[in-house]
Amino acid sequence: MSAVLKTSPALDPAQAALAALSRAGLRAAEEARRANTYMVVEENGKLLHESPQEYLRKRSEQPLPSSTKTNA
Repeated sequence: MSAVLKTSPALDPAQAALAALSRAGLRAAEEARRANTYMVVEENGKLLHESPQEYLRKRSEQPLPSSTKTNA
């Protein structure tokens, strides 16, 4: 019997980097929430202190770039 392996399409390095940064942001928000502290984030060239809840809210309101949407 032979097995057929399905390979996933190769990720573009830029897309992989964006996905890694996204995961890092989620981990940072979770750590800040557990530590009951604010996050320092950059927005439009300015450093802001915001709560992890605010960070996650803003993030959920941002549309996904078309290159990172899944094709279902």
